[in-house]
Amino acid sequence: MTTTRSVSLIVLCVCLLLAYRVAGQQCKNVRVANIKSIFAIAPSPAASNVLFYGSAEKAEGEIVTGSLFRLRLAGGEIGVMQLKAPDASNPPTPVWKPDGSSAYFETDQGIYQLSSVAGSPELLWKGASAGLAISPDGLLLAFWRIDKGADTLVLYDLNKKSEVRSWSVPDRFESDKSGWDIAFAPGGHALYARTYDQTSSTPLKLFDIGSGNVTVMNPSSYAVAGGNKALYFIAASGTARSLYKITADARSSVVAKEFGYDSLTGSGKPRWLVSQDHRTKEMAVLDTETDAIKPIGKHEFATMLSDGTLLRVRGAEITIGDSTCRPTCTQRP
Repeated sequence: MTTTRSVSLIVLCVCLLLAYRVAGQQCKNVRVANIKSIFAIAPSPAASNVLFYGSAEKAEGEIVTGSLFRLRLAGGEIGVMQLKAPDASNPPTPVWKPDGSSAYFETDQGIYQLSSVAGSPELLWKGASAGLAISPDGLLLAFWRIDKGADTLVLYDLNKKSEVRSWSVPDRFESDKSGWDIAFAPGGHALYARTYDQTSSTPLKLFDIGSGNVTVMNPSSYAVAGGNKALYFIAASGTARSLYKITADARSSVVAKEFGYDSLTGSGKPRWLVSQDHRTKEMAVLDTETDAIKPIGKHEFATMLSDGTLLRVRGAEITIGDSTCRPTCTQRP
């Protein structure tokens, strides 16, 4: 991928809503030059910054390599900039501190830290990693350290810049690995993660931060993510999928017995989680305050900004606004 490009070359159009005035918002459209796909989108809790990976490849293969971009939405203006950081192969979604002051993202050389205010990304941890999660208080970062034959779940102190606890898990999975989901329990006392220590399934396990104990919570899971007051995961049984949630007292309950989606990803606020059926591209938003599931149609990728605005992707184009808006574009230099 090339180095940082000027905003004027990357931002090509801003679209104003001409129809569907009932939506009550502008519908803005941004096309990013010299890339074919956008993925792993992470809005900040402050709603003024969005991080995403852009690739010169279509995001359809098993391995997609991309560079990190920052989309700014402050003051009604839109700007996109490619950041000076190494590329990343199949990176997880970047994570933000709860106050939006910093973000953390994965590259092929290690994990980087980025200030939301200014400056270039800085290398935080060097090595091969997968998956990212940040604690509710913003003090701890969790990720997988990837070694040959073994995966290590690492808990990293962001103030001391050192590892404070780790769990080594053997790698016995026989197929290609897809998804290294990690999520902190409500209250931050434990980590939940999918593991690859079984030959044909991906158990969901609880890693207790205080005691170090490990407990199997579900024998096979597709995804796990933290919501507003609970943790959510997709349980798999053959081809059937069900959506569950786990509350602060570690009790689990069924949210949807039949759940037609494969993934759970965060958004600008813990209130909303976004799911996708990878085969059909059908997507839905889960409101974790009410456990309501709202289909939003077919999209390559989508997320919710912290103010509840939908952000969706098609190729190299980002649309910000309700899915019913029909914008027309005004070209900008």
